[in-house]
Amino acid sequence: MEELCQPTLNGRGGPIAPIAIQATNFGLKNDMIQQVQNSCPFRGPGDDANKHLDKFLHVTQSMKVNGVSDDALRLYLFPYSLQHRAAEWFDRLPRNSITTFDQMAKIFLGKYFPPSMVTKLRNDITNFRQEPDESLFEAWERYKLSIDRCPNHNMLPVTQIDTFYNGLTLRHRDTINAAAGGTFMKRRPEECYDLIENMTAHHNDWDTSAQRSESSSSITSSNPEIAALKLEMAEINKNLMKMLQTNQQVNSVTPSCETCGGPHSYINCPATVGQTQNVYAAGAYNQGDNTYQPQAYQALALAYQAPPYQAPVHQAPVPQPQVVTNAEF
Repeated sequence: MEELCQPTLNGRGGPIAPIAIQATNFGLKNDMIQQVQNSCPFRGPGDDANKHLDKFLHVTQSMKVNGVSDDALRLYLFPYSLQHRAAEWFDRLPRNSITTFDQMAKIFLGKYFPPSMVTKLRNDITNFRQEPDESLFEAWERYKLSIDRCPNHNMLPVTQIDTFYNGLTLRHRDTINAAAGGTFMKRRPEECYDLIENMTAHHNDWDTSAQRSESSSSITSSNPEIAALKLEMAEINKNLMKMLQTNQQVNSVTPSCETCGGPHSYINCPATVGQTQNVYAAGAYNQGDNTYQPQAYQALALAYQAPPYQAPVHQAPVPQPQVVTNAEF
């Protein structure tokens, strides 16, 4: 029983199988390992597996060892680029199951770039839409990044250009058409690509969507005097609106007579029109004299006060006694 419980070397070893090499006393140098670990680390889900492979190939393409093939050198260096959960996944692979770097790359992509992720990234490309506050430069860079993340999208260049053009806002499509001297989509895909690259390279001259939308807010926020003037104008407009509302209320009030309280002006009061004319006539012309006297007219006009209006009261006629004389008999 004790011998069965003792650990043995049987079944131990990594996923990479021994590779026949011509070099003697071969061993990975520390500077190679450190360069791979620092330049292209991959931690697991959330990192871009395709980008990791591209960077790994770029870093190791200048590493050479006499008597060792590039494929064997990359295969031995690749595990050092994996960290955390990715390194744990690699250690769980079957022993001596990997013999070439191409096989290692396929297993790696099958784990961290499955078909479901390919479908999702491909949908991101085909359903591309420019954001309302996104400039042409930003939209083009985002679209190219989505294509780079999905190398096996299987989209032709003309389809890529058409998808990007149809996903733009109407204003930016008009801008591209104007830059193309007519209809943009009648050009070859290579010409369309170069035109967009040229426009986005000089996006400060062509694209103004983001700048124009933020121009008013940036000016207001950066200049205190303009901000204060804006607040002052808002207060003036507020006071003007109050005055207009007050005038409308005054004009809408029905006039009331000061003499009789009726729904008319005191000038048009029927209770005072006749009396005022009599007073004016008596004061303007002296009795027994036909000469006009304005002093008397003014004095009487100032001294006159109209009596309060009283509604006429109906009184029944008083019966008169009948007198009988002797002549009637």
